[in-house]
Amino acid sequence: DSSGHAGIMEQPGETMAERKARLKALRQAKEAAEGRAPAEETKDGGEEPPVLKFRNYLPKDEVLAEAVMKATKAPEFEPVEAKPLAVAEEDDIYDLLPKRENIDLKNHVDRKMQKLERKTQRAMIELMQAEEDRRMRERGEEADQ
Repeated sequence: DSSGHAGIMEQPGETMAERKARLKALRQAKEAAEGRAPAEETKDGGEEPPVLKFRNYLPKDEVLAEAVMKATKAPEFEPVEAKPLAVAEEDDIYDLLPKRENIDLKNHVDRKMQKLERKTQRAMIELMQAEEDRRMRERGEEADQ
């Protein structure tokens, strides 16, 4: 198998108990290869459940209340002295302001006005062409009579 999980793949005709035993053997072999101690097992054959630790939760059950961890205190620290910022002179403030106050607004409106101007020109040309077509038809009717 190219995925590297050849031993984990389900075998044809394997029962659930056989698969569970095979997976348990694989897990133990992996733990032994990594140098870890095999996981403890409970009386029903499963692994031991994880140990519960409650940091922010106070359970009502007395058995679970034993797992409540004591509150820790944050370490004390000394406040850091803030250095005052350099005060800007009035000349510096005026350098930050735009030279022309409405330059951004003007640029924004100019783009929209150019677009409207193009649409207006197209509409005027269409009206003039329609008027010219109407005049040509009228002249053609007069010539036919």
